[in-house]
Amino acid sequence: MKIKIFLTACFIISMVQAQPAPPITKKAFSVNANGTYTLQTTDNGIVPGQYADIKFGDIDGDGYLDVIYGGNSIAEAGKGIVLNDGTGIFTRTPLDVTAATSSCGFADLDNNGLLDYYVIGNGTANTGAIFFQNTDGTFTKDQSSFTGLNLNDADITTVDFNNDGFIDLFITGFDNTLQQRYSAILLNNGAGKFTAMDQPGLIQKGYGSSVWGDVDGDGWLDLLLNGDGGANGEAGSDMYRLYRNNHGVLEPKTVFNDYRQISVGDGARMVDWDNDGKLDIILTGWSASKGRETTVMLNGTNAAAFTFSENTLGNTDFPGVSQSSIETADLNNDGKIDLLITGFNGSQANQVGKFNRNICGYYLNQSVAKNAKPSTPGNLISLVSNIGDRSTVAVSWNASTDDKTPLASLTYNLSLKNTVTGKWLYNPMAVMYGTTNGWRKVAELGNVFTNRKWVLTGLPVGTYEWTVQAIDANFVGGSFANAKTFTIAATDVSEINSEITIGTTDGKLVVTNKSGNTLDINVYTLTGSLLNQIKAGSYVSVPLARGMYLVKVSDGIKGMTRKVVI
Repeated sequence: MKIKIFLTACFIISMVQAQPAPPITKKAFSVNANGTYTLQTTDNGIVPGQYADIKFGDIDGDGYLDVIYGGNSIAEAGKGIVLNDGTGIFTRTPLDVTAATSSCGFADLDNNGLLDYYVIGNGTANTGAIFFQNTDGTFTKDQSSFTGLNLNDADITTVDFNNDGFIDLFITGFDNTLQQRYSAILLNNGAGKFTAMDQPGLIQKGYGSSVWGDVDGDGWLDLLLNGDGGANGEAGSDMYRLYRNNHGVLEPKTVFNDYRQISVGDGARMVDWDNDGKLDIILTGWSASKGRETTVMLNGTNAAAFTFSENTLGNTDFPGVSQSSIETADLNNDGKIDLLITGFNGSQANQVGKFNRNICGYYLNQSVAKNAKPSTPGNLISLVSNIGDRSTVAVSWNASTDDKTPLASLTYNLSLKNTVTGKWLYNPMAVMYGTTNGWRKVAELGNVFTNRKWVLTGLPVGTYEWTVQAIDANFVGGSFANAKTFTIAATDVSEINSEITIGTTDGKLVVTNKSGNTLDINVYTLTGSLLNQIKAGSYVSVPLARGMYLVKVSDGIKGMTRKVVI
């Protein structure tokens, strides 16, 4: 099994210390049989701008991992989406990623099984946008969820913050309008529309990183946030703050200082470094008290209390960096998570001769304990509801177990493929079956987070194959379960004409009927459960709880079904 490392983070070095910026790296490293890495001799076509962001995803569903990349650059070369042909050769697409992109990524943000992508850049000219994928492979640009935002150095992470089965966004940056830092959770209503959620306990940050992990093992992903201050009365820019996610409410728990990252994204990681079942924290930045750049290892001591102790690795082994970007993965396949690190090391008076000023390398974990992969999920069930023209499928499975990671902290990775077209809808970015079943190609949380049920709406007619794997605190993937199939059947219900409208207003379902016929109106959950049956003449208004519903309207001969969001 070969690993490729894309070296794209080193461009961020030396931006604040007024050193000459090094050339942007656009190479990839391939792993050798002995665990060493060799720089490829050819360019891969990925040329990011300053403060680069790179994410992987199978945007065209051909089974190969494509790349979206960006950076604060107006040059065409500094941003783009490139397609992988399966041999490691990437071809640039004409897809729009805005003029300057500081953060970008892939995710199915409207739960229709098609991979969308998001971008955000600097100022109103490059405000955030979501590009929703259509069934024909084209994309529709939607900026409605970012109306009024005017940010610099914005960074976006994706997370199911409230465990409702919809992917939410967390954004940090600098608000040019209010002249202060900006940090906000944007909740997804299920249809890809996002609204900022009030979090009184959150101290806003920008020009830093946001990292998610379940510290206390309760199944809700917690937040490690750092960045420059200047909002909510906090002037300091050298603090990492750890928040507990208490069922959708952020509660301040622990502060780590003084460490200033001085760059955007990827300055910290939460992993179980010593394989003791508790999340540890690796963070980077300039320390004024130490007078140098630092890379700090904080070992979890009491998960429930969110307490940590500093490991000496940060003083003796890790090169200290700011303007940093770090990643963790098991690089030598020994059951222990390793550290890949880049950044600026120019002030290391106590490490002269040991490291260069500009750091790029990896550190192999020498811990004693090893990590086994999670067990295989069981009892895979799919429930298809063929309701009018909007078929819905809910897939579910039983929890896995792990030797170290608490059961509730396991995340899950869904695989979904159309067996008729051969197209991947949810490419798991992992090896499926064989001797390396479950081996992860990326180091990240599962694509459905801690959920053990996922609902998809509007899948095209066809037969689908799906399965799932569990992922532990070190991003190690368990084996995939034996695949299951389900079929979306062609509907035989024709559409009512335009005299019927289905919509919402003020928390109510509203159906208007100008046809003169009496209508039968059925309201369903996304899993196909019938909630309400109504007979109506010209107009009906029904209050519903916040959520997403399928509404089927029929006059006895013709019908139509629409998804509505309250």
